Amino acid sequence: MRPRQTATDGTRRLRVGVLVTGLAITGGLERCVLEDTRELVAAGHEVEVWHRNAQSPRAAEGPPPYEAMGVRLVEATDYRFGITTALRDAWRFAREGLRIRRSHLDVLWLNRPEYLPFGRVASLVSGVPLAVHLHHAPNYRRLGPIAGGRTRYFAVSHAMARAWAASGVPTDRITIVPNGVDTDAFPAATPASVHDARAALGIAEDTPTVLYYGRLTRSKGVLALLEAWGRVRTTAAARVPVTTPPVAGHAAPAPLLVLAGALYPEEADAVHAAIDALPAGSVLVLPERDDVVPLLHAADVVVAPSIEPEGFGRVVVEAMSTGRPVVAAASGGTGEILSGDWARYTVDPADPDALAEKLLDALDDAELDPSLAARCRAWVRDRYGREPHVRALLQALLAHARR
Repeated sequence: MRPRQTATDGTRRLRVGVLVTGLAITGGLERCVLEDTRELVAAGHEVEVWHRNAQSPRAAEGPPPYEAMGVRLVEATDYRFGITTALRDAWRFAREGLRIRRSHLDVLWLNRPEYLPFGRVASLVSGVPLAVHLHHAPNYRRLGPIAGGRTRYFAVSHAMARAWAASGVPTDRITIVPNGVDTDAFPAATPASVHDARAALGIAEDTPTVLYYGRLTRSKGVLALLEAWGRVRTTAAARVPVTTPPVAGHAAPAPLLVLAGALYPEEADAVHAAIDALPAGSVLVLPERDDVVPLLHAADVVVAPSIEPEGFGRVVVEAMSTGRPVVAAASGGTGEILSGDWARYTVDPADPDALAEKLLDALDDAELDPSLAARCRAWVRDRYGREPHVRALLQALLAHARR
């Protein structure tokens, strides 16, 4: 038996096997995995990442950040399970479990809950406890017997905990581990950073600007947002704040919506048609990008109008970390983040009138409330920063690892 060592914080040193698909940052999940791996390594824990990167988008970008940390990367078998191929899949999973057994891991950490059948078989054969991170809504109606075994579940929000419990995960096996954002990586905007960001994008200094970034799809609420934006443009001029007297001969600039993200072929026609129906120049469309901080600094308000409930709501905490108020869906993880006083920014995104009203309210607040940016940042730092997230994650992994 290996002698037990301690991590830098004095806790037991773990050997963690991280189970993922792609390594490149193509979404919030991949970013979370990379950041968490970096934190585990920095804390003195051993990490190896089992992946399917070769079959994922932007495969060449994935390995370098992990290799720079000295993390061992292992090409894994196909995690997918099919009813018609059940026996063959189970046999393949069992062979992978034998490989994992030889790695002498303390815990398997599965970050794609849709591959729970693989994780359960691999855990059973290897003898390594399984931790399943519930980043999104359930992929199964009824989990039944595959929810058991030496398995714990880490839910990124209470909403996800309830959703997976409804599918059969025992509530006493679920631990809430909210995601966290590195507030240093999403710094507060300054007058200089706002000027530079707007100049780079060609946005005038005094233009009220709302930002959406993410996938440009119906399920993310983009079509509903574009419908609401027509109402924003129609009524914005009548909502000049009373504390800002109008200047004679000077019309208030019309608000601008910035859409930044990937546009998929099956959604492109509908999105383009919705944009074309709006006044020319009212929407600025930008390609997907990894560095969103300049976009956040260029904005006054950020919107996250997902129709399908978000598991967590990383966009919300990233934006608030930079000092930007966020209008977001009242459901799912975004509704949990925007609690207390921030609940006034939540909305049913399927209601275009309500969404337009919330966006206009948030634009007014951003202009009139000088304390808003600092309060946004403090909310994220204290509740959704890296420190509270990593502390909760490590406690959960240590509690579940084999002794």
